[in-house]
Amino acid sequence: MKFGLNITLLLAVELLAISCTSEISVKHANNLSSVVSVSESVECLWLPIEESAPEAQVTAVGANDRIAPLSVRLSQTKVDYYMPISMQGVERLRVENCSYENICWQQLTTTPQAPDSSYRQDVHFSPERGWTNDPNGMFYKNGEWHLCYQHNPYGSKWGNLSWGHAVSRDLVHWEHLPDILYPDELGAIFSGSAVVDEHNTAGFGEGAVVAIYTSAGAHQTQSIAYSLDGGMTFTKYEHNPVLTSHRADFRDPKVFWYAPRECWVMVLAAGNAMEIYSSANLTDWTFESRCGEDYGYHTGVWECPDLFELPYEDGTKWVLLCSLSIPERGGSSVQYFVGEFDGHRFTPDKKQPEADLLNYGRDYYATVSWSGVEDGRKVVVGWQNNWDYANDLPTKGYRGYMSIPHQLKLVNYSGEPKLVAEPAQEVMAHRRTLISKEVIEIKDKYNAWRHNSDEGAYVIECNIENLSAQVVGLKLFNDSGEWVDVCFDFIDGLLRVDRTNSGELDFNPRFASISVAPLSEATRQSITIVVDRSSVECFTDIAALSNLVFPNEFYSRLSFYTIGGSAAINNLTIKKL
Repeated sequence: MKFGLNITLLLAVELLAISCTSEISVKHANNLSSVVSVSESVECLWLPIEESAPEAQVTAVGANDRIAPLSVRLSQTKVDYYMPISMQGVERLRVENCSYENICWQQLTTTPQAPDSSYRQDVHFSPERGWTNDPNGMFYKNGEWHLCYQHNPYGSKWGNLSWGHAVSRDLVHWEHLPDILYPDELGAIFSGSAVVDEHNTAGFGEGAVVAIYTSAGAHQTQSIAYSLDGGMTFTKYEHNPVLTSHRADFRDPKVFWYAPRECWVMVLAAGNAMEIYSSANLTDWTFESRCGEDYGYHTGVWECPDLFELPYEDGTKWVLLCSLSIPERGGSSVQYFVGEFDGHRFTPDKKQPEADLLNYGRDYYATVSWSGVEDGRKVVVGWQNNWDYANDLPTKGYRGYMSIPHQLKLVNYSGEPKLVAEPAQEVMAHRRTLISKEVIEIKDKYNAWRHNSDEGAYVIECNIENLSAQVVGLKLFNDSGEWVDVCFDFIDGLLRVDRTNSGELDFNPRFASISVAPLSEATRQSITIVVDRSSVECFTDIAALSNLVFPNEFYSRLSFYTIGGSAAINNLTIKKL
């Protein structure tokens, strides 16, 4: 019986090896080791993915830019979606830890598969396919905004981290481009930044774009790559890494030119604090200082720093951004500190255990700025997600979004500088008026707007004047009974955004939530709300809140309400984006 069973097994393996199409050939060396080959005319192979399947290891033999094994959830019993892998320059794919009995071998195809469009947003960037988290390598050059991002090109869960790439001329419409950095012998490509080396300090060429990133292998080290074609393709520096450390967490370099010292400055996440380095040439780095251990939140590892100067009053102030998990603030958060920087050391104005937050919503993390913005504005974007449920979002074939780009400013609030975000002017330039009303007096409830077609993303702007009410709110809702409530609580001095009935919720028990931000003491509260297919972003005079939502149909209706009195809604406009 045992001998006969082995014969059956060999026959099954041989049958699978010869049952593929003329373009695809699969040979099984044993139960868990296989080789896939394609004909020379095939440029791309589409891999069937099952998200609940264990990861198989796929090595593209002969591909110089993908020499590291890939972790791919090849289909065992069903196909959730397909992911493409380029076969140009690839001799074969070696696959380990994937049984010959899995259905993936019969489902391999060379026919292009359309990306999923469920919950795809209109004005919030998402990858065409695959996973994304932190924005990376962002620079502005020749009228184009370059956005790189942490990308898994072979599945919509975290893994195989590479740098995806897209460009835009208006921060709304994005062209998807090929990934620019793949994992190598030093490890996965974690987060980092990019600068334009106008004066050829690194010796790669005048105007070269230099990417500075974390190589995440056995140790986290800092590496660089350079581009001589405006950021379209990159060559890794042959002497990588350029900076090493004994620390386990040592990542996310943000680099900028510091004119007073005529040098490059790097701020780097290092454990539960930040470290600052300087360099004359982007390849040799000198330690300058460490900051943050004795102030701010320390409920998680510090990540994704940024350090920049902004106008304030009659002078300037420096701002340090830091992303980390703050459970009592809803998980993934961005804290900031205002202070001074002398080219060597950042000194905060206040050393306190709790820092201010840049955004009070559940879905805003890893915020960093574009380098090279010509008018001096500080334009940033954040990952619109939260590690509490990031791998579970109910999308198919892609996962993760970016916030709309914001521009930052410092305002004097209660005698101290406060960092405030507002939608970038490029985004707001796309508005087209749908309705406009000068004054609406409200007591109890007022239905302000309904449209019968899917208008896509839109912006609500108004001023709320409290006449006698305890609470003034607005509700976004649809005909399916799903809603988001934005509530001004004048008793407690808080703005609340409630998404507990916003649509699909059961993909993770921590998703349904109410976000809370402080209200200023202004007599009239101004608010701007950007509503997209899967998100609601709110901006007041002192706070921003970004939250994902997954309604079954677009929020097509708007009403205002009061509790305990009356209010006036002034200068209401709704504009299509």
